[in-house]
Amino acid sequence: MEYILNHTPLKTSNNYGINNIKLDINIPTVRNYDNFLIMSTEVDKLEIINLDVIKENKNLTSKIGIEVKQNYGIDIIVPKKVEMKEPIILEFNLDEDSIALVENINIVYEENAKADFIIKYISIDDDEQFHYLKQITKASSNSKGSITIINMLNENSNSFIAIENNIEDNANIEYNLIELGGKNKISNYYAKLKGNMSKNVVKNVYVGNNNNIIDINYNIEIYGQNAKCKIESQGAIKDNCKKNFKGTIDFKEGAKKSTGSENENCILLSNTARAKSLPMLLCHEEDVEGEHGVSSGKIDDDKLFYIMTRGISINEAKRLIIKAHFSDIIKNIKDENTQSEIENKVDKLLQ
Repeated sequence: MEYILNHTPLKTSNNYGINNIKLDINIPTVRNYDNFLIMSTEVDKLEIINLDVIKENKNLTSKIGIEVKQNYGIDIIVPKKVEMKEPIILEFNLDEDSIALVENINIVYEENAKADFIIKYISIDDDEQFHYLKQITKASSNSKGSITIINMLNENSNSFIAIENNIEDNANIEYNLIELGGKNKISNYYAKLKGNMSKNVVKNVYVGNNNNIIDINYNIEIYGQNAKCKIESQGAIKDNCKKNFKGTIDFKEGAKKSTGSENENCILLSNTARAKSLPMLLCHEEDVEGEHGVSSGKIDDDKLFYIMTRGISINEAKRLIIKAHFSDIIKNIKDENTQSEIENKVDKLLQ
């Protein structure tokens, strides 16, 4: 069945072919899911976190624009003044017995709460799998945290990730979105900076190969004064992969002295890979500052030559350059084992 998904917040000329994405996909029957793990080195503090697992069959919708029956849900509350020094890791595994996961994860940071979350999606086998996540975060005043979502599904899978945020006064929420698995990788990120001096950063790494389709749609709305936001995306595509990047920063009325920036860099590793980018700044307030930039192209020949003079092959030189672009974002993830898993997956995809 064909779906039209992931519409931009502001429609541009149809000639650009980037306002939405058309996908012909089969959504499998969604059954019960039980292959979930939670880990933290701070076991005693983990008991303080309110975490409820919800198993119910209800319709799940998001700004991506697709409706599917939900089969899993998690509600998490980080109580007032609780500070987790080590990340909480949530791991979801998909295999032949669990080929479909459709879940809703709600995270609430109460006032002055601090916690980091790492959410992983891993394929145990090569069966075609379907994953659809809706993740909602509410950050109360003076709260702080990072949320890392990692797609490491197999090459035969469909991945849909939809995120929504509501950020209050002086709250600081950072996202790291790592998109490595799946033949179709569709992501939608929406944040509302309601509070004064609120802050939101979203960083993205993606790799596409074969006939992958990657559609990235990020939208940050700023309402509070002295708020700050940043979008950074680093990717590499090869073979016949097609990638769309759509980034929007929208300064609403009242967002005085707020700042926003977005940057996307896409490395093309073949003549048949295709990349489109649409960065947008929308402004309803005068005293604000916004900037954006995008770049797409092949690796600079001079850089390649310089590295190869050290006795390194051309393919390995390309991998080193790409991994250098990814490094700052991957090293920002607060778990060394997870960093290594990502780097190993990137190596395999770039071979």
